[in-house]
Amino acid sequence: MSSSGVDVKRLLELREKLESRIKELQEELNLLNEIREVLDGLIKSQSIMPATELITKQDLGRLIETREIKSRVGNELLGTVEIYEGGVVIKPIKPFNKDNSAFKRFFRDKILEGFKQEDDRLVRDGQLRREEAFSYEVRLDDDNVTSIVIRNYRSDERLREIIRAIRWTLERALKEGSG
Repeated sequence: MSSSGVDVKRLLELREKLESRIKELQEELNLLNEIREVLDGLIKSQSIMPATELITKQDLGRLIETREIKSRVGNELLGTVEIYEGGVVIKPIKPFNKDNSAFKRFFRDKILEGFKQEDDRLVRDGQLRREEAFSYEVRLDDDNVTSIVIRNYRSDERLREIIRAIRWTLERALKEGSG
């Protein structure tokens, strides 16, 4: 009986040491999280490009080229298209409202959603892997579109259609915004 009493005493000591160590590690983890938050704040304040854009550019692969989007009439600069190995980033020269009808009904609902649904069907049919399917993200500042990130456009034909469509859209969206 006395030998089991020693065992319990030893177990209680071990448990106490373990709880003490857990508390130390928890405090260290809290400190590390605080440091990370401070670093994130510093990075955000010092960075020319938001961290979300840095991540986007990394996951789209190598930059192939940057093209200017110009209006057909007047050759006015409307925005840029950065073409990467894995996608494109469209940046209008000035932000416009996400509810603009040319953008919402034509570019987003018809063009982007059209390609997305096409690829979703190929994924369902087993002809395309999910990570290779067309996807897009509209980046907003309040309700204004600041950029559009498109992943996996997959063909030059689609890219040409996207650029033609965004030119038409920006001609209308930017005209409405200034008018």
